[in-house]
Amino acid sequence: MGTSGSHRRKHRQQSHNESHAQGTITPILEGHPLVPSGNAEWIDTDEKFLELCDSLKNSGIFAYDTEFIGEDSYYAFTCLIQVATTQRVALIDPFKVKDLSPLYALIADPTITTLLHSGSQDLEPVARLFGKAPAGIFDTQLAAGFVGFPWPISLTKLIESILHHDVGGHFTFSQWDARPLSERQRFYAADDVRYLIALHEFLTTKLKELNRISWAEKEFAKFTTIENFKFELVNVVKRICKNKSPRKKEIQRVQALAQLRENIAIELDLPTRAVIPNECVLALAKKPVETVSQLASIKGFPRNMANRFGDEILKAILDAPSLEPTQLRKPQAIEKEAETRQELDGIWSLFGAWCVGKQLSTGLVTNRPTFTDWFLALREGNELSDSPLQQGWRCEAVKEFADMISGNGTISFSYNETLHAENVTP
Repeated sequence: MGTSGSHRRKHRQQSHNESHAQGTITPILEGHPLVPSGNAEWIDTDEKFLELCDSLKNSGIFAYDTEFIGEDSYYAFTCLIQVATTQRVALIDPFKVKDLSPLYALIADPTITTLLHSGSQDLEPVARLFGKAPAGIFDTQLAAGFVGFPWPISLTKLIESILHHDVGGHFTFSQWDARPLSERQRFYAADDVRYLIALHEFLTTKLKELNRISWAEKEFAKFTTIENFKFELVNVVKRICKNKSPRKKEIQRVQALAQLRENIAIELDLPTRAVIPNECVLALAKKPVETVSQLASIKGFPRNMANRFGDEILKAILDAPSLEPTQLRKPQAIEKEAETRQELDGIWSLFGAWCVGKQLSTGLVTNRPTFTDWFLALREGNELSDSPLQQGWRCEAVKEFADMISGNGTISFSYNETLHAENVTP
């Protein structure tokens, strides 16, 4: 605990050294009409940047990605921006091009399609700095989950599966703020956007074949609200607690510490883990301390934070009982029964096989705790109205499986090179 930042920096330095060493570069996929094969342009003047933005706007669709460093500041530090159309790939140097609003305006334009792969962090600066929510977003990682690929799947694996092309390694943790970038850094950064339009065409065709365009669009919509990019205490508390079942007073302490930690991190422009690591939040929630010296002696607790903000942290712990506790999932008593556990293992495995047979990623649809609550209610003839599986596209997706559980249908599996699942209505 407390060393994750230094570990990341060490990893980043190692990757950076590799990116500047002599090594082979995987050739670009040639002959595909949607894959630009030219070298990436380096954009470091306002004139070239504005011309590029005009080109992106005229194309109506473009790929977008960023390289950033996130271990040293509250907001990730953008070091490079990559964009591509079917005709060109460009690398934008944000250290030279200071006003990125013309590009952000395109990402916020609903008439223009912006392609990303797992792009939530890449879109955050648009919402925060431009003040408008992204629009017209198509995330290839999410789309892949709707057509039978595992979720989440890396961009490298998706390119290999769909385009049958190996793009080689990547330098995600390279020191992207250093200049000049090596040829290998530029090449691999360009690959993060070079193939997205070709992937988009394939995935869109598959989504249409499976009649899931609307499902994908509903999932992409989470990128199109400003609130999606803001701090949400409930979500942070759930991430800190993970699969644990803390007592009410422990949850209240986690909430109080998480909120204070966020405020301090913003004030100091530091990652939250550099203020109070999650493990220390949980330790304090379970066994609170009474003095600053006790706080500083907790394993992994940053001593400088204890000395500077110790009194505020102790006060937050004392005031925590006044907070309304976040509702976390607690396992039902019936889940502890041996026969029920066996049944839950079987039905979860069956659901996974059914999703595969329907060309749908299980992980994108739900997780096991959510599925368990939904199934236990359904088998008793009840419905959990607040369950994600009773809402939106997920409700549509699991309807046939729900019919089977309710006795209104059966499921048939067959295998001919791939697994298929069919539902039979009695």
